[in-house]
Amino acid sequence: MNRLTRALDSKNVYIVDDTKVQHDATGYSGDAINRLAKFENIYDDLLRKQSEISKELEKLRLEGKTHSVKFKQLLANKITDRNIITLFETYEL
Repeated sequence: MNRLTRALDSKNVYIVDDTKVQHDATGYSGDAINRLAKFENIYDDLLRKQSEISKELEKLRLEGKTHSVKFKQLLANKITDRNIITLFETYEL
């Protein structure tokens, strides 16, 4: 992935070239904004999936299917997604 931003003197302050962002009366657009939106979409999808997986796991628990392949796969997915969410949060995304 090619970076769109570059760090200034501080590690917490970044800038983007003017060619990567456009401004008009309705707001900002461009490559940098689109990439930010994709990160936000991934994060939102991960949170939504966590909720859905939790509900499905609870359903399987109530049905006594905690040793099923489906239960184990959902649990693995939940743990993996949680780790990705934690990464996003660590980097304050």
